[in-house]
Amino acid sequence: MPTVNVHQLAKLFDRKPRRIQQLVKEGMPQLSRGKYDQGKCFEWCVRYLHNKIERKGDEFSGLNEHRLRGMRASAETRELELALKKGELAKLTDVRAMLSDVVLMTKARLLAIPPRLAIDILGESSRVMIQAKIERAIKDALTQLADEGQNYPER
Repeated sequence: MPTVNVHQLAKLFDRKPRRIQQLVKEGMPQLSRGKYDQGKCFEWCVRYLHNKIERKGDEFSGLNEHRLRGMRASAETRELELALKKGELAKLTDVRAMLSDVVLMTKARLLAIPPRLAIDILGESSRVMIQAKIERAIKDALTQLADEGQNYPER
């Protein structure tokens, strides 16, 4: 292969002479000061660019994975917000508050049964009638709870 000077090699590589000097510092072969074997320089340059592309590819693949994770997270967030707006999803704090209300209401209704029922059962001697009155009072309380549960606003 022919021997070329820095200006000729720069023209062949479509670079400035300063860049050729930088490439020499990075390992590009030179015969002597300002003299280069054109073939060896082309071979070196091909390997150099190939390695650089591989390194960039790794950087970009990591970057693409990072962007993809970000895009997925953003899409999931938007889907959750939409489901919340449509009423297909409820906030955990709202569910806990509603459940707490239901438990307290159930407790109050069930604890209200004995004082009301005591008067009805007081003179009763039949165990079957006492049991029937207790069951009816419990069913009435549960029915009232179910009716009140339907009055909760839908989200």
